Amino acid sequence: MHQSTSFTYAPPSALLALVVGVALLAGVLGGCSPDKLVGSGQLPPDVSDPDATQTEQGALAAYNGALVTFRSGVAGPLSSYIPLSGLIGDELQTLGPSIGGWDSDLEETDRRVLPAFSDPTAEQRNSRASWLYGDLYKSLHSARATAREAVRLLRRFAPSQPPALAGHLYAVEGYADVYLGDLFCSGVPLSTVDDGGFTLRPGSTTAEAYEQAVALFDSALAAATGSAPVLNLARVGKGRALLALARYSEAAQAVAAVPDGFEHQLRFTVRVGADNQTVLDASFIRLFVGAENPFPFTISPTMSDGEGGTGLDYRSSGDPRTASANYAWGPFGTPQFLPAKYSRRGDSPITLADWREARLIEAEAALQGGDLTTWLNKLNHLRQSGIAPALPDLADPGSTDARVDLLFRERAFWLFLTGHRQGDMRRLIRQYQRDPSAVYPVGTHPRGAAYGADVSAPVPAAERQFNRHFTGCIHRDA
Repeated sequence: MHQSTSFTYAPPSALLALVVGVALLAGVLGGCSPDKLVGSGQLPPDVSDPDATQTEQGALAAYNGALVTFRSGVAGPLSSYIPLSGLIGDELQTLGPSIGGWDSDLEETDRRVLPAFSDPTAEQRNSRASWLYGDLYKSLHSARATAREAVRLLRRFAPSQPPALAGHLYAVEGYADVYLGDLFCSGVPLSTVDDGGFTLRPGSTTAEAYEQAVALFDSALAAATGSAPVLNLARVGKGRALLALARYSEAAQAVAAVPDGFEHQLRFTVRVGADNQTVLDASFIRLFVGAENPFPFTISPTMSDGEGGTGLDYRSSGDPRTASANYAWGPFGTPQFLPAKYSRRGDSPITLADWREARLIEAEAALQGGDLTTWLNKLNHLRQSGIAPALPDLADPGSTDARVDLLFRERAFWLFLTGHRQGDMRRLIRQYQRDPSAVYPVGTHPRGAAYGADVSAPVPAAERQFNRHFTGCIHRDA
């Protein structure tokens, strides 16, 4: 039996006004002055009064609102982490001729043409993709800010509530830091919400972002004593952050207590809006291939297959973990492929962390430690127990490079389109000394232009405008 773990999410209605209010009060690119707003007596338009949260019910609403914000940033419609990281990596691809508009924005992302700018106006004028990663940047920082504020409210106004709620929020903030480290350049400012205001911070290195995530997952573990679901969520998150820091044995120790069967999923319930047309509470799959896309067969991304000569063979491999369905043919004769694991309705659960990832972390630590028997046994245990029917056992390919290839292929297939591949591709460059041209798609994009060389997104120019401590990316390398 798999242990499926989910949490109750408040519907994205009035709570979102509270969420937006907290995010703006935190100064997260909300178009507000970076000076302290709380207590100033002047709130931006549409921002909820903070006094509304200063009750037990208000604190619980803030908790649920933080989860809604996080879920939207990870897998919500359009500019969320999973689809954008899939485009930058080798999981998703734009095909067919460009018709302008949104498809051109996606094409720049897919081609990794992501230049950095110091001026927001110049950025908007010269980068079609900037609004996509800019919205994602805001979403992740909003998730961080609302989670931090909700912890404060729970502790002050809802002390009788289970401490695991605070633990869950610490884990959410930790995951947001991991995503910022995986996708964006070195130099992301990790500004924080504090009691009575917020603190603007200078850019943190990629390693510092992961270190901050480790600290947050430790806070989650300390707060969530007695709650196995939150403990296991934090354990997997900590292992993931430690893996990104090349602290392999510590990563394995972090996930050792995660039992087979654990699974934490983000859940979506498709609802129709008051206009009987707008679809609410759907994942990114709905917008990419559903009725909400005005040109669903011309500008929707498709599952990649050997993209740019270096991408993995997700479709042609015949592997059930990355099975696809040819759901449409565009007017230009371009087939569109949808991952079979996700429903076109956009209501499929999306895994944030599970036991399979824990065993993969242990396998990588064993490989790094030279324990080839444990490494291969961990991979084959997953193939025997992680899917039905079981997959054939793997054999040792016999060389160091081939073993690394096999490990990361298994990670890519087990964790397909769950937001892990971009971080893994950068790790192949940073930790395994692979050349970027051997990891990311290269050559000529299907639409005719060349792939770019960017492996990370820049921090949006608006950060420099509103954060006096930020002076730009430290570097754009892996």
